[in-house]
Amino acid sequence: MQSLFADLLDRLQEPRRPDRGVRTDDSILLIYPPERELDFREQFVESFLPHLRAAGIPFTHLDLTGFLFQDLDPGEVEQLQEDEFDDYGWMRQGLSQRVEAALVRRFEALTSAAPGATLVVSATVALHPLVRYGEVLRGLRGLKGRIALAFPGEERGGKLHFMNQPDGGNYLAVKLFWR
Repeated sequence: MQSLFADLLDRLQEPRRPDRGVRTDDSILLIYPPERELDFREQFVESFLPHLRAAGIPFTHLDLTGFLFQDLDPGEVEQLQEDEFDDYGWMRQGLSQRVEAALVRRFEALTSAAPGATLVVSATVALHPLVRYGEVLRGLRGLKGRIALAFPGEERGGKLHFMNQPDGGNYLAVKLFWR
């Protein structure tokens, strides 16, 4: 785990290069085994983030633990509850789209509020199985900021799996792996 955080620290110390020829989403995926979620989160929040502060690296931390209750409109949730009786699959798809859109809006707002700071996102598992982070990051390629996203999963056959489930695709992010 320490090597993952050391690699992330190295990346965050490098200046962003928004003028590159190939446009990426300028994000970093921290890929680690799903069964190590609690260990990762503890090390990340209790050791790594204070280390970033001490090093003077600007960042904003977003913990997604309560995201569903903070960022979704209660009227939308009520409508989705009514839809559940008609068609559960449709309701889940609608909730997924709303959560992904709310997440994009939150990422945009946080990066706009702290220009030049990296947005570090933890507790991403709190939105499983609703969010496909590949789709969220795809919508943020034009963002003028860097995102470091906790990703409990693995790469299999060139495709990423979040919590052992296929997760969108088309990742143009830097991938840092647990070793």
